[in-house]
This record gives sequence, structure tokens and C-alpha cells, in this order.
Amino acid sequence: MSLQGSNPWVLDTGATTHMSPSDGILLSRLPPPASGITVGNGSTIPITCRGTSTLSSPNSTFRLTNVLVAPALVRNLLSVRQFTRDNDCSIEFDAFGFSVKDQQTGRMTLRCNSGGDLYTFPSKPAHHCSLATTSSLWHHRLGHPGPSSLATLQSMSVISCHKSPPSICHACQLGKHVRLPFSHSTSVTTAPFDLVHCDVWTSPVLSTSGFKYYLVLLDDFSHYCWSFPLRHKSEVHRHIVEFIAYAQTQFGATPKSFQADNGTEFVNHATTSFLASYGITLRLSCPYTSPQNGKAERMLRTTNNTIRTMLLHASMPPPYWAEALATTTFLLNRRPSSIQNHIPYQLLHKNLPDYSSLRVFGCLCYPNLTATSPHKLAPRSAPCVFLGYPSSHKGYRCLDMSTRRIIISRHVIFDELVFPFSAAPSAASMLSSLDFLM
Repeated sequence: MSLQGSNPWVLDTGATTHMSPSDGILLSRLPPPASGITVGNGSTIPITCRGTSTLSSPNSTFRLTNVLVAPALVRNLLSVRQFTRDNDCSIEFDAFGFSVKDQQTGRMTLRCNSGGDLYTFPSKPAHHCSLATTSSLWHHRLGHPGPSSLATLQSMSVISCHKSPPSICHACQLGKHVRLPFSHSTSVTTAPFDLVHCDVWTSPVLSTSGFKYYLVLLDDFSHYCWSFPLRHKSEVHRHIVEFIAYAQTQFGATPKSFQADNGTEFVNHATTSFLASYGITLRLSCPYTSPQNGKAERMLRTTNNTIRTMLLHASMPPPYWAEALATTTFLLNRRPSSIQNHIPYQLLHKNLPDYSSLRVFGCLCYPNLTATSPHKLAPRSAPCVFLGYPSSHKGYRCLDMSTRRIIISRHVIFDELVFPFSAAPSAASMLSSLDFLM
């Protein structure tokens, strides 16, 4: 994340640490130091907060530690001494610009020719998708978010949309409704995995793969969520154990607290004793006080709204809710969070996700079947239904409706305006039962 363009970072050999007038660049937030920033005339300007950030160049990403936020500043100041310590590098200045070199090898990692009177950091090229499409198509690809989400992604230049007249999304009208207000959580977290909200939802309809429930885990800081379909509620304990191991291995962090309701899937000897052995606290809502677990409940409602809307848009029957769940979770982590207006994936992984591979859930697709063709004159593809993004492969999940076989392939052609289930004879009758996702 960086503040480039109209207010670039200016290299300053006299600054003791990095300084910025905006807190929007921070990836983690800490209380401000007791003292302020002393400027050239001896006066002091106040600091509102501090934290860490990153600074991207066309070829590298650099760490910024101890960034002080002082709204009275008019420029972003990059401390040369702090920068070289943060990134184990050296900076060499000349009449035309500056070079950043690796401290150990002496290899140049960045060369910048600066114009004007100041040495400014180069901006990273914006992420662009290969094709500019209508805002309506991106609305479908991203799982039917609100207009503010599309506007945010456009302003960040990660998607490109043709201007189109305002239109009403029929699937959104059927799939979403006004939600009753929940009380806001007063908890404040400063890093991922400080607090994880969790809840279990029960489906009245078995999924095509036999799932009856799903568990959702929501990181309070980044708003990144994980979902796990379940056949039995007793599987919750196993997923919590595996989630803690996942956080430790992938992010080097152990969750500090879990927030849940009083369900026996969370309040049982195996789970409570396991959490206690790691020093992890289990915070429970009071009986019949569901708003105390409001973040998890709101995530369930947002998830179900998106599942319902995508199924309706694709004319897919309710038993495909587990496939829609996996895609919904994938997309929610890549959409700006309504709580912080940040992208959860970016806050957790420290870089922007790729939007160019997104396609409309449930649309017609043609995976390449050359490797499995019985003979040289056999068809090289078959019409399928796009079911989402496999977690362990860089490709797409496709359902062959004639054989009911799932095909995972990277080589897929999509027709995002055609939905095979809409032509199925039983589609209309099965769609009437989609009110189960409440």
C-alpha cells in the first residue's frame, strides 16, 4: 500500500522516522508516542497514531516500520536512515536521482531518476484487468456487491468498467432484503488473529455433497473470513484445531481469542481444554444475547445474502449452496469491507488480490478435455457450469451436467451471459425453495 501520485513519498535524510499526514496507509495501528514531531522552527506538531506499512515500486516491495501519522504535515516523508534499517539496504544519491542497493550483495534493487528539486519515490503501475467490461458484469463477477464496492475498486484501478446507465439487478432484488440493526462491537484489535469471531449456520437442505452446516471464522482486524462446510457439528473442534495450526504456519501468529455463542459445538471439554493449553481465551455471548456475537452473525447474513443471490442469478437449485459458499467466501475476501472500507485480502496478505481471473458464478464454460479424450476425433471440450475456484489449484471448478463430474482445469473458455441451469426443466420449481437461506 502506498501514497503515490498527487502526494508521493519524499526521501529525507534529516527525518528520524517515516511520517505521513494520512493514516490510510497503515497496515497495523498502534497508539501514538507521548511526544510529538519537532519541526525546523522548534515547534511541535501532534501525532495521532503510528504503525507499519509497505511501499511498492515497479519491481520491489519495501517495509516501512514506525510510520508516524501527523495530519499537520503536507508531505509524506521517508526517513532514509529508517528505510535502510527496515530493508537492509543502502541508498546512493547523485545529480539525476538515487539508487537502492542490497546491503549484503551490493545488487541494485531500484533505480529512480527524479525530476524537480526533491528525491521522490517512484509509483508502482496500477493493477489493470485485461478487458474493460460493464459495471453490471463486474457486479455479477464479484458476487453482487453494493455500488460502493465497485466504486472503491475502480478508484484503486484494479478493475476497469465501461460507463453504463444505472440498472436494477433482478437477482439482488430477490436475494437481499433490509437487515435489522445490530449493535456494534467495541473491541479494538491491532493485528490479525488478535480476535476471531466464529458461528455455525444450519441449512434445511442438504448440499449435493452431503453437507448440512457450515462454520464461519472471521478475523476481527482484517475482516478476512474462512468457511468450512460440515456434515456434523462435532466437526467444529477439528476445524478450530486445524485453523490454529494454519495461522501459526502461514502467518506466524497464534489466535489470542475466539468469540462465539453458547453452542455446544464451541462449549465442550475438548475445545475449551485445547484452547486453554495454548493460552487462547474463549469469549462467549450471554444466553439469548446474540448481538454480543454480532460480527459473526452479520458475516453469516452477508454470506447467505450472497449465496442466495448468486444461486438465483444462475438459476441454480438450493443443494448447490456449498459450492456457492466457497465462491462467496473467496469473493468477500476480495471485496472492500463495509466496516473498514479496506480489502480483507490486502490487509492479511499485504498485497492486492488478482481480479483478472474472476468469472460469473454458474455461467456456461468449456474446459479443455484433450488429455482425457478417448480418441483423436472425440470432442475436445464439453458444456459445463462454472462452480468456483478450487483452493488447492490455480484454475476453475466446472460441472459437466451430462455426467455430473467435476472437472478442474486452467484452460477454460467462459460465456458469462449464459446459465445452463436456467434451461433445466426443473429450474423454476427448485428456485422457489431458495427462501431457505434466511
